[in-house]
Amino acid sequence: MKDGVGVVTAAMEITRDPRATAKEKLCDFLRTRPAGADANELVGLLLSGTGSDPELAGRIVNTLLASDPNFVFDSATNLWSLRSAAALRVPLDEASFCVVDLETTGGRPGPGTIIEIGAYRMRGRAIADSFQSLVRPQGPIPRFISGLTSITNEMVAGAPPIEHVLPAFRDFLGDAVLVAHNATFDHAFLDFEFRRVFGLGLRNPVLCTLRMSRRFVPSLRRRRLDLLAEHFGLSTDGRHRGLGDARMAAEILSIFLEIAEKMGIARLDRLIDLHGRGLSGRRIERHVPPEEIAALPHAPGVYLMRNERGDLLYIGKARRLRDRVGSYFTSSVNAKTADLISHVYKIETRITRSPLEAALLESELIRELKPPYNRMLKSAAPAYFIKIDMMDEFPRIVVAGRMSARPGVLNLGPFIGRRSLDVSVRALSRILGLRTCPGKIDPDPDFSPCIYGQMGHCCTPCNAAAGADAYAARIRKAIVFLRGRAGQLMGELARARDQAAAALRYEEAARLRRDLEALATLSHRASRLSQVVTENNLIILTGAGDDRAAHVVLSGRLALSRELNSPDAADEIRAFVANNFDRYRAKPVTRDELEPMQIVARWLRERAPDEGRLLYLSGPFVDFSAFVANSASA
Repeated sequence: MKDGVGVVTAAMEITRDPRATAKEKLCDFLRTRPAGADANELVGLLLSGTGSDPELAGRIVNTLLASDPNFVFDSATNLWSLRSAAALRVPLDEASFCVVDLETTGGRPGPGTIIEIGAYRMRGRAIADSFQSLVRPQGPIPRFISGLTSITNEMVAGAPPIEHVLPAFRDFLGDAVLVAHNATFDHAFLDFEFRRVFGLGLRNPVLCTLRMSRRFVPSLRRRRLDLLAEHFGLSTDGRHRGLGDARMAAEILSIFLEIAEKMGIARLDRLIDLHGRGLSGRRIERHVPPEEIAALPHAPGVYLMRNERGDLLYIGKARRLRDRVGSYFTSSVNAKTADLISHVYKIETRITRSPLEAALLESELIRELKPPYNRMLKSAAPAYFIKIDMMDEFPRIVVAGRMSARPGVLNLGPFIGRRSLDVSVRALSRILGLRTCPGKIDPDPDFSPCIYGQMGHCCTPCNAAAGADAYAARIRKAIVFLRGRAGQLMGELARARDQAAAALRYEEAARLRRDLEALATLSHRASRLSQVVTENNLIILTGAGDDRAAHVVLSGRLALSRELNSPDAADEIRAFVANNFDRYRAKPVTRDELEPMQIVARWLRERAPDEGRLLYLSGPFVDFSAFVANSASA
């Protein structure tokens, strides 16, 4: 396959090596910049501290590259580029594009997973030719895929396999720019099969109409292929079939080429350069070969990014390592991530049994190694807690950013997202007439209640309108609701809403409907996320076969992680639970326990059904050996 960007010499293939020469590094960089780069940018790759002499960069690069025929200097623009990039230095209306769409058996590349290829060859904005073929996969087509695409196992039974279809498609593609909607998906499948069948990955330049839509029509909120087609008044016939989707993408590309020309982007190399820079305004400088990313496992784990000297830059976790690491090398990343990737030369991975263990390992490694970019890029959503101080005679329901370790304080959470939590807690407090004012109160019959009490949003314990026993009954009702037993309160609200609507009190009915929606959200989150922290006791079993581990959670905290690598492991875990169950209930939460506790809570909320087995504990005595045995047989 001829390289569309231009492979100058075999030496260019080794420029990711830290031992590469200066010329090799510049050559590798210019491969990704078909429109060229100026001398200051090239020197910036090699040296620092050269800004004091404005002519130094030009002299250095001229001495280094002027005598090499692989490099060309354009005196009109003062840009250096590769001579082979001239093939891309053509007007957009003369450029060759191949717009492709694949139908596959699933979302991950693998041998024989493509079931249809549809493509259109374009010259400029005009469609010139088409390619379409069903492909016989190596396995059956899932029912969902057949329903989505209308391609059945019977339809592909007589179709040629991918090994026979791919050579014809390669000839059709030629050296054209490959274009697709969400090109990362289609390119991943084609590149996998190119490597498997031909021994060499897909080398053509790539444009993605999804990414282009973010730049050319930024006002659109939804950018699915059929929605973009409808936005531009195009036909959506043939949706979810290779040729139909490829036609829509080709017509959308034609519109984007017209928009690009109106923006002053008249040449193919400049369009590719703009596309590569993405929304961050920076081009991704890639030093990690695509084949290394493609070789990463589809397994949970942790990845460590290192620079040219081997210094650790960033640590992250992933449910699927290949997908997560690959997402960094796209033009849709922000400026900070682009800066990180420009310094990454090596990526190490550590596979774990489950995403839970990946998150715990990531947290441990970050605390131990303190990578610089984790402080810059980490943006995990903050966690919030609902707290009720049961030592107060008239407690409030409070939303806070951290747990309280004081005895007698009931903690629920963690919850992600403060705004909806505040709305729900305010609605619950108003419905039950609980106070929202801070501080202790000393009931006084002569005290004038605040505006909330006067509006009937509070039972006004401040002026003794509600005694301690009556107020305690309201708090108990709130706790019952927050513990997941929301049926009684929700039923009362629903009946009140219906009665208000029947009596034509529409404003009241609308307010009750909003209260129901807020409380339904809170009830769902409370029941799905966690119980009250002092009652959140369970054992999480991860892994399979002989490679399994147990994670003991007592009173919401990760108390023990133990590999099940010996016949006595299950008995040791059972003994640990028996000896520590009551102790953790009385033990205050420490700062070191908060992060693992939040990781476990997030994992419980987000986990897939096959990501571990759960054994909830109602007391200190549990037959964990039987649970392990049943899990193994399952």
